[in-house]
Parts: sequence; structure tokens; C-alpha cells
Amino acid sequence: MPRILSVSYAILLTLIFSGANAQPPAPQSPPAFLQAPVFEPAIDYSSVEKIEGCTEERVRVVKYHACRDSAVLYARALGDAKAQGKPLMVIFGFNKCPYCTVLERAIFNPDNPVRGIHMARNFSKAQLRSYVDGGAPVTIPVLRLHARSPHGLALADRLGVTDMAKERGWHRVWSPFIVLINPQTGAMASESEWEAEEIWCDWTVNVVKPLEDVDYFAGGKPINPRERCKKRG
Repeated sequence: MPRILSVSYAILLTLIFSGANAQPPAPQSPPAFLQAPVFEPAIDYSSVEKIEGCTEERVRVVKYHACRDSAVLYARALGDAKAQGKPLMVIFGFNKCPYCTVLERAIFNPDNPVRGIHMARNFSKAQLRSYVDGGAPVTIPVLRLHARSPHGLALADRLGVTDMAKERGWHRVWSPFIVLINPQTGAMASESEWEAEEIWCDWTVNVVKPLEDVDYFAGGKPINPRERCKKRG
């Protein structure tokens, strides 16, 4: 392994085991790919025409589009992710969903984004080595689909997401319901749970584990234990 990768690996291990906010020993600094934001928009929603006669919800910022066909949005986002060799995150939700708002503020805050170092804390050893050797940031396109629109519900049925939700205790897809997809195989997995008493203490496990389940990330024993915490009300 070239020396720069060895140094990067050592820095990464220092950061991971010291916590996300720890600083590596001077004069070293984390490689740029470790600091790069993970999540990015999957699609320009305005590139899909609005459904004729449909009136969009009156909200300050439209994140979930009731007037743009979910099947078209999904097809384009999946095709783009496949062409780029990236996984795809799909979130079923709606604009006035309280927990969707919490998710936006906590996870998709542009001023404090989830970065590669946060993801890497929960990698398997094999995935960590692959990540460092590759030297490229993990980027995951995110597609938001309206869970209360007829087309959003129909797509959830067609993809099997509704059945996934039913197996987990509810009669339909709730909001937010997050699915990770391997575009190369079409396999999908989710850690979304209905009224769970415990959740993953580190939210990024909700991304890393499904990507292992669909064979996008290399599985194996995590370099850090993945612990469950009591869900706060």
C-alpha cells in the first residue's frame, strides 16, 4: 500500500476510536475524502413535469412532491445512481410530517452534514480498508417521495415497500420510511421500525447495515460495536 494510504488509514482509525470530533495528531490532517458530506440530492425535481391539474401543498419548502409522479422520479434517480455506481436512499414522507422535519434538521443539515468519518465508524473492517484504499468519498444520492400521494403509495406497493412496512407492524408505509437500494441488483433493505422501543444509538447504522444487506458494502464484524439505545419520546 502506498504510504499516503497507510497514513490515511492510521488517521482514520485514530478518528474513529477517538470519536467523530476528535482531531488527529499534528501535523497530520484528515484526508479530504473523510471530511466530504455523504448525502447529496438524487435528482432535480423540477426536471419532472408536474401532474396536470395538481396543486402542490402550501409549505415553506417543498421536500416531498405530491405533484410530480413518484414512479418517474424514482426511475430517473435509480438510473442516475446506477450510472454513477452509487447506492440510492429513498425516503417516503410528506412535508408536514413532524418526524420528517426532525430527520431533515438532524441528518440533512447543510451546516452540519453527515461526513465520511461518521459513516466509517460503523464499517466492517473489510469495508473500512476498501474505503481508505479507494480514497474516494462515500456519496449517497437521496430521493424523497410523497408517502401520502396516490402515485407514491402505488410505487411503494410495486416496489414491495408496503409489504416491508406491514411485516414491521403497520398497515402502510409510515413517514419517514427509509430504504437503501443497490441499483446494480435492485436489492433493497431498511432499518425503519414501527414504534420501536430501541433504536441504533448511532443513526448512521441505519445506512451502513442496509447497504451491507444489499451487498453494496462489504459485511463482517463492525470495527466498533453497534449498540441499541432506548428511544427518546
